[in-house]
Amino acid sequence: MKWWLFGAIVGITVLWVMIFSPIAFPLALVVLVVLVVRSPERAALGGGALIPTGVWFLYELRAAVERCDAMGHSPRGGCDIYGVPEQAIAMGLYTAVGVGLTAYAALRSRTARV
Repeated sequence: MKWWLFGAIVGITVLWVMIFSPIAFPLALVVLVVLVVRSPERAALGGGALIPTGVWFLYELRAAVERCDAMGHSPRGGCDIYGVPEQAIAMGLYTAVGVGLTAYAALRSRTARV
């Protein structure tokens, strides 16, 4: 559980670095990869990093679609967003991988205790 929480914190931190400093994003990504590769509980760490960021991506996609729809109904505006289903599927798979890694880590730690 502590590796999952650590992964969630690291994943959210990398996401914020990416949002506010795109130049520093590659460095933050390298740090995350090094942590995942070096960790004995890398499945939990990876799952913890993927789930919150995937949910955030899905939330932001939905918010963008809603903003575009609101603009489309305004008297002077129009908005088109292309590829929403493909983006939603990709983000859903991204989150599903995080759930799978979390489940794998939980099952692996349970069998190690037995």
